[in-house]
Amino acid sequence: MPHTPSILEPPPQTVWECCLVWADLLIRRHTEVLEQSRQGQHFKFSEEETALYVGLDRHLVSFLIAAALHERTLRLELALADAVFVPLAAPHEEGATGTLRRSPYSALELSPDLEDQGRSSRTLLLREALSPHPDNRLLWERVRTAALDVVDSVVARTPARHTGPRHPEVRGEGPYWERGITIGDVILGEHRRLELERLAEFYGEGV
Repeated sequence: MPHTPSILEPPPQTVWECCLVWADLLIRRHTEVLEQSRQGQHFKFSEEETALYVGLDRHLVSFLIAAALHERTLRLELALADAVFVPLAAPHEEGATGTLRRSPYSALELSPDLEDQGRSSRTLLLREALSPHPDNRLLWERVRTAALDVVDSVVARTPARHTGPRHPEVRGEGPYWERGITIGDVILGEHRRLELERLAEFYGEGV
């Protein structure tokens, strides 16, 4: 099952910890979008989707997304306090989606090699990405494609709400990759969604 952060857990203390938390959020939002889009069709994840989003390979997909977010924060020289402005999508493929399309292996190389924060996933992905064996390469391609699908699907449905530094060529009327969607936009959208759910539950009980 996906990890749901407890309110008792300490908040992230580093940019990398933030990226791990945000990757988990993006996967949860993606699976919710899939469920909503298939309502009324006896919804059930395919075997592939189950493995990638809620099963054995989820930790690999999550790690690769975190690595892409981390790579962007490094390239943009964002401090912890400003990491929320890391772009998921931006003009000229300068967001996390661009990293996942162009240079996911480089992002992995830049990710921290920490025992308690995904070292096993990092090691496996680095090894499989360079493996000459087609079965191992297939795992890498599956994970890379799934990571890109997750970020793409979430940002395509996320309005640009978060005020703050954006790419200088962002166009508000353009498609999502030109609107400069940040992880902050997703977080604000999630907060708003949870508030609306709480209000609906409160007023529903009062009826």
